Amino acid sequence: MKKRCFRIGAIAVAAGVLLGGCQAGDESGQAGDESGPMGVPIRFTEEAAERGIADVGLDGAGVAFNDYDGDGDPDIYITNNDSGTLGHEFRNRLWENDGNGYFTDVAEARGATNEGGLGRGITFGDYDLDGDDDMIVANMQSGARGGYDPPVTLYRNRLAETGVPDFEDVTADSWLIREGVYEDESNGGITATSGGVGFGDYDGDGWLDIVWRAADYEVDHALFRNDGAGEFEDTTESAGVLLLKSLKEANSQGSPGWFDFDYDGDLDLLAPNEGGPNTLFMNEGNGEFTDITRSRQPPSGWAFLNPGNANGVCLGDVDNDGDIDAYLPNADQANRLIRNDYAETGQAGFTDITFASGSGDEGGARGCTMGDYDNDGWLDIYVSNGGPSNVLINDIVVDMPSFVQFYIAFKPANNALLRNNGDGTFTDVTAGSGAEGYSIGAGVASGDVNGDGFTDIVGTARTFYNRGEMLSEPQRNFLWLNQGNDNHWIKVRLEGQRLNARIRVVSGDLVQWREIFSSTGYNSVDDPAPVFGLGSRDGVDRVDVCWADGRSQTVLDPPLDQELLVSAAALEPPGASSQTSDAQTSSTACAPAMSRNGAQGVDALNSAPPTPAARMIPTEPNTLSKPITAPRSRGGAS
Repeated sequence: MKKRCFRIGAIAVAAGVLLGGCQAGDESGQAGDESGPMGVPIRFTEEAAERGIADVGLDGAGVAFNDYDGDGDPDIYITNNDSGTLGHEFRNRLWENDGNGYFTDVAEARGATNEGGLGRGITFGDYDLDGDDDMIVANMQSGARGGYDPPVTLYRNRLAETGVPDFEDVTADSWLIREGVYEDESNGGITATSGGVGFGDYDGDGWLDIVWRAADYEVDHALFRNDGAGEFEDTTESAGVLLLKSLKEANSQGSPGWFDFDYDGDLDLLAPNEGGPNTLFMNEGNGEFTDITRSRQPPSGWAFLNPGNANGVCLGDVDNDGDIDAYLPNADQANRLIRNDYAETGQAGFTDITFASGSGDEGGARGCTMGDYDNDGWLDIYVSNGGPSNVLINDIVVDMPSFVQFYIAFKPANNALLRNNGDGTFTDVTAGSGAEGYSIGAGVASGDVNGDGFTDIVGTARTFYNRGEMLSEPQRNFLWLNQGNDNHWIKVRLEGQRLNARIRVVSGDLVQWREIFSSTGYNSVDDPAPVFGLGSRDGVDRVDVCWADGRSQTVLDPPLDQELLVSAAALEPPGASSQTSDAQTSSTACAPAMSRNGAQGVDALNSAPPTPAARMIPTEPNTLSKPITAPRSRGGAS
């Protein structure tokens, strides 16, 4: 099915796109699709080999969707745990999409193999604000490059500069180095390793900062602030996000969670940990964080912060109430689904609804991802399983060689597909779905690979080696292609600094919120162009885009079953004077509004003054432009 794309830009704004008005109402308890929660089955076919990404024998870790070449379709980057002993064919992969969901590995041609890096996590984001997405790859350390291996590799995308989407390693020039760590004798002389990694503008200056999770018990995770001139400063200690002072065995190979859980306008940080309880750092708004994990009642802290051994976090609004909930994949106990209570109470807080919701899969999770796989308007959950955690077994069998521990710890298992029933509960519909994925699972991510408006899933799996000898059955990558149904949809693609932007789609009684996150689950990244399912509803009333810098846009009456492209270039830069005053909104204007606390409900919000339908401009994928307005001057830097 040929993708149809419509662009919202400066011309569209003049023709009827509203600027501002991006506040959610009391959306809890809204009805699900009238066809019923089990009315349409979810069906996938596994097509990794047919579409070119199977890679039998790969020791895979993370998987990330990103349109790095700007042609309008999602490409895929996959990290590999090889340290250089398995041959060049097992380096990291950059799978370029041909526009129809078939892929070619261009990692070497694009300078993105990350050879010898023993790759784990991935994140994409425009750290230099030149209009294209750059990439960070987290490294577990192998020593294969000789000398000092950085815990992360920063690749600058040169598409905006040269017109060619290739990558340049700028790690050294950007000062992403923790002074003295790689010489730490307590760490055996090996530099800090990293697992999960994520971009997030924690100080609100418009420039993406970086956090990476340490996969080593001797070295803390790291927070680096972007100075806006191409360099980064280590602010881990000054910002107050050190972990090892209080959690001696905390580490994480999974993704961090950047999100504004209390809706005060700045990004907070959820640090999921193996070997200890998870940690929530609240942003104070002054460049500093406070660990509030144990500051709440009951004494054990908030519900989702208690279980340890989480392999990352998946964030999303599973109950369509406008705030972000959290799903934590746990390797040696039931996964946790934690509901954000902000929409219900107007105050920051969480409730563990794992067992009440039926979402506590116990398959030995590594990764997770969220997507509306049946297009009924409710986020479903997919879990990548791979047997019990190595942390638990290492604690018991301390005298066994590390490769034996890993081999015992991970065994093939079926994955889990949890369907959202729209009433606060989930149903396991894995059997017969075509996405059982029996494997030693690792990273998994969601995205529409072939542009048909139905969300597909890509996953990696672990093949364990010791000095080149295969210890487990050969695993491979998976691509579960969604077979679709008759439900309607709209896909929203944002052009600009999209990370942590929030998108609201209103279709009659159905109100959905999505946020663009820099990472998900186990070292992975979902497609930043989410598909919103609409069920059998025959129209979309409005699409609101709430950019992370506080500006907002509204598109009225966009067509069904289309991709909608919304560009931030249509807006004045933050803080600039504008003839359209509504274009300048605060970030809290996009927070969920509580009718119980006297705020406007959804009916009042949707009674905005009538305006003409937005003018949509048909755009071919290869003509997409990327104009960006920087939030502030770079002091003359080009």
